[in-house]
Amino acid sequence: MNKEFVPYELAVKLKELGFDEPCIAGYSNSTEKLEFYSRPLVTKDSFTVDAPTFSQAFRWFREKYNLMFQIFYSRNGNYSVIIHRTTPEYMDLVNQVKPSDGCVDEVVDCYSYEEAELACLEKLIEIVNQNKDEEKDS
Repeated sequence: MNKEFVPYELAVKLKELGFDEPCIAGYSNSTEKLEFYSRPLVTKDSFTVDAPTFSQAFRWFREKYNLMFQIFYSRNGNYSVIIHRTTPEYMDLVNQVKPSDGCVDEVVDCYSYEEAELACLEKLIEIVNQNKDEEKDS
């Protein structure tokens, strides 16, 4: 069951980005151990970090930042992660061309599907942080 939840390190990064969706589990800051809540917590304390499921985290990036992803099994035996923005103009392009034609934000090769999910979350966090840094500079 623990495999359904974002690992502690990524949960901390999501919290820093502002992730605040209700979760059914969290990590203790002192032990980094996953603990299930008796009910989703509305009031957060500083001793826990919510542990979203992968589905929750990906949905949050899609809804808040218009970022989507696809995981493909490649011919070379690896998994490729393709991240793209979901603006209407971009989606028109995606529907007309193959991802290999350059309409992607990031591509990462991984050895397993689970590794691809982790790499995808890392890249999504990186993209959002880069965008925040660019907004500060302008």
